[in-house]
This record gives sequence, structure tokens and C-alpha cells, in this order.
Amino acid sequence: MAIRYPKNPRFNPLQMRTPDPAAWQEGCAHDPSLLEWEGKYYAFSTDTFGAPNGYQIRESSDLIHWEYRGTAFSLGETAEHFRKGEARGGRYCNLQEAFNWCVTSPKEVGYGVCTRPDGTMSFWAPHCVRGTDGKFWLYYCLTGYFGGSKSCIGLAKSDRPDGGFVSEGLLVKSPAGWRTPNCIDPQVFFAEGRMFLIYGSFGLGLYLLELDPATGMRKIPRDYGDFDSGAVTFDEYYGVHLASGSLEGGVIRYHENVPVLENGKWVKKNYYYLMCSYGSLSSAYNIRCGRSETPEGPYTDVNGNPLVCSTDIGTGNKLLGSFRFEDSPDFYCPGHNDIFVTEKGVQLISYHCRTNLFIERGLSRSNNFHYLYLGLYGFNADGWLVMSANRYAGEEVQTVTEGDLLGISAGKFEAVFLMQGTETVSSVRIRLNADGTISGAKRGTWRLFGDHYIEIAANDDVFSGIVMPAWLQNQNAAGLTVTALGARSGMALHMNSTNKI
Repeated sequence: MAIRYPKNPRFNPLQMRTPDPAAWQEGCAHDPSLLEWEGKYYAFSTDTFGAPNGYQIRESSDLIHWEYRGTAFSLGETAEHFRKGEARGGRYCNLQEAFNWCVTSPKEVGYGVCTRPDGTMSFWAPHCVRGTDGKFWLYYCLTGYFGGSKSCIGLAKSDRPDGGFVSEGLLVKSPAGWRTPNCIDPQVFFAEGRMFLIYGSFGLGLYLLELDPATGMRKIPRDYGDFDSGAVTFDEYYGVHLASGSLEGGVIRYHENVPVLENGKWVKKNYYYLMCSYGSLSSAYNIRCGRSETPEGPYTDVNGNPLVCSTDIGTGNKLLGSFRFEDSPDFYCPGHNDIFVTEKGVQLISYHCRTNLFIERGLSRSNNFHYLYLGLYGFNADGWLVMSANRYAGEEVQTVTEGDLLGISAGKFEAVFLMQGTETVSSVRIRLNADGTISGAKRGTWRLFGDHYIEIAANDDVFSGIVMPAWLQNQNAAGLTVTALGARSGMALHMNSTNKI
């Protein structure tokens, strides 16, 4: 059967921030998470400078083009009411408890205050799911100031996905001082009849709390006062420790019956996949992954190491970092992703990505613009998650033959070998030859097997991955892409077919 390549998606052009949020489209979408409902897709993202506070919501019918739809919380003229303590009992989204916990005087820290005594506030990293009661459950977080741990996570509900959310209460709180987990970046997931919350950022790392699927709140009710008084332990209040260091934006997805090739035979296995972001937000951000057979872990990488980040690098399979294909805007500091599967089974990673495009054109001195990107993902023959380095254009994982792989571009590919460091990696040109060898900038061997699996021995490593169709934006054409994971390095290899000599 012939490969079904994606048609030209006609991506909206990347643009800088404008005064009107409705014109941003995929722009300024920081920490995006996705929801599907009645044939539409919704992206929820962190409050961004220049937009109304209360979480931006974008809507799409194709997962490619997005339009601004407003905010989850209606906070237009409510600051005075929060200052007076009047946002209770369902009024003004019932966020008074969160505000009271996080409110910080600018005199305390001097800069980066997010929740101010005048009643203004800025919400970070949301996640919305359809609850068991038929409502939409929005997990939100509020923090006192940038770079501090004075934060909280709560649950708000609405009868519709595009706004009108009202807080049900808080699940977990962290005080200033980094003595506890930083209670931001909530992501929830359902698996094997249970429900969990993963959260945390920098400081003590990522944590896991079990929730009640009937209510969306903690399975065993606990309050910070219980922990502060010593009535409950650290673990009883904050949950299971999953990963340590300078990481954040954790998300877990459970996959059943993942095909794994063991001793020449295919077997089916069940895994929990944990993805998170490592390093400095504006200079080193990158996406890492581990897996476990239980939700509580331990989560390990391809070399059996637990996930830990030290400054900007560490263990964990590095699936995406800063890179550039030829004649293409760079992908810079990609991160804070969601793992999303559509009702039709399309497996996608959503994430925000920066670019130095406007700096290079002399239009800006900053790359502080975040764009909503999506990429298709699958699993290699060892059952490890691998993701496309191309923006999703409606393609799907399907059977690819050796004739397809060599015929699309006479075996010529642009290849990006990610590294442990944080610099932007540029592509090199290689060629897959019909005799199974690799020539060009790298030497080695390759083989294609199964429906779409590939193994590449090059760059002092053996990369196991898959071949998928993709829209190659820098070439303005459909083609094939390879995404693979190094068995030694834990670093990803991304390859796009090319007709360039």
C-alpha cells in the first residue's frame, strides 16, 4: 500500500507578540496542554504577558491551526475583590484561598512577583481533562513569585471546556524556602482504574499524588496544616518522589500492549512513560523521558538510570532539544509538553518552542516568544517512546518499505544527532545506501525491519527508532522522517529525507 503523505498544512506564519491576543494564533502559548471534545481540540496555556489573566484557551479543528477563545477564569475587573478577600463561595471563580496562600509583597523579593497584594495574579501551567462527573476539570497552579516555591495547586470545574471555571479547592501547597516540593505544573492521568496527579518544578523535583476519580480531589484528604503540625508525614502530604533536580513540567501517560522485540520475538508490554523538561527556561530547555511498569516508579532511561537533572543536563532519554535543519528556523528550547492521544488514536506530543528567527532578522533582541508545536510520537522496537522533530501536519504512523525509504530521496537525509550539551545542533548530510551502509558526514550501517522499525549504527552508537511520513517545513514538501534513540547515549537521532546534494 502506498504511503499516505500529509498535504501542505499551510502553517500560520510565526509572528512576534502583538497587542491583540486574538491575533496570536499559535504564538505566546507557554506550557500547552490539550483536550478533545465534540470534534474540537482545546489548548490551555500559562498566562502570558499582554493577554488577559486566567489561562488562555485556544481552539482547533485540525490540531494545526489554532484560534484564541478567551480565558478559563473570568478575572477582568476582579483584583479589588481579591484584595478585599471577597472571592469566595463561588464568586470571582472562588480563587480567594489560592490568592491568600500565594500573595507576595514586591518588597519581599523585589522582582518577578506573580500574586500581588493589589489583587492581580498570574496562573501557570494548566491541565484540563473530562471528569467522571461529566464536567471539565481544570488543574491550576498559582505562585507567589518567579523563582520561588510559594505555590499551590487546585481544581476548578466547568460545564464547558472554553471557560467559566470555578475552583473546588486546593490539593497541595508549598511555602517559600524550597523546603518542600514546588507546587506548580500539575498534570493528571487515569490508568488501571486509578487517577494520579504529577507535579513539581526544580527544587526537590517531581512528585505523585493519588486522586479520587469520583471527585478529582486527593484520594485521602490532607491539608497543609496537617503536615505543618506534624499530624501527617512529608510523604503522606506531598506524595511519592519521582525525579530530582532542575526539572519540571512532568507528564505521565500509560500505554498498554506496546510491541517490544525480545530475543527475536515480539511481545506486548505495559508501560508508564514520564516526560519532563530539563534546564534553564530560556537557554537550555530540553525534553527528557523515562518509563516504569508502575505509576509510582522508579522511572529509568535507556541505560537504567533514574531521571535526575543537574543544572542543565542529566540522565533521561533526551528526545528533543535545540536544533536546526537546513534553511529552516531553529527549534530553540523546546519543552513543557503534554502527551496527548486523540479519540481516533493519533499519538501527539504538544510543547512550546522558541526561535531565534526574529533576532537573526534584526527584528527583536529577544527570543521570548513561545509557539504551540505538536509532533507525532511512537515506540521503537525496544518499547521506548520516540517523537518526530517535525510539526504535526495530519500524518500517521504506517508501514514503510525499504523501497519507500530509499526512493523518496535516493537515500539522502539531513540528520540531527542530539547531544548531552545545550547548544543548538545543526544537521549534517548522510546517505543510506542500498547495501546497508551509511556514507556522507557519518559512516555506519542501517537496517529496516517490521512495519516501520529502523536501526542505525553511527556516531559511536546504535539508534533504534521508527520511520514516519512528515511535512518537511524547510523543504515545503512531504517526505519521510526518522526518529530514533541511542542505546548508549540516550540521545535522539532525527533524520529528514532531502533531495539536496
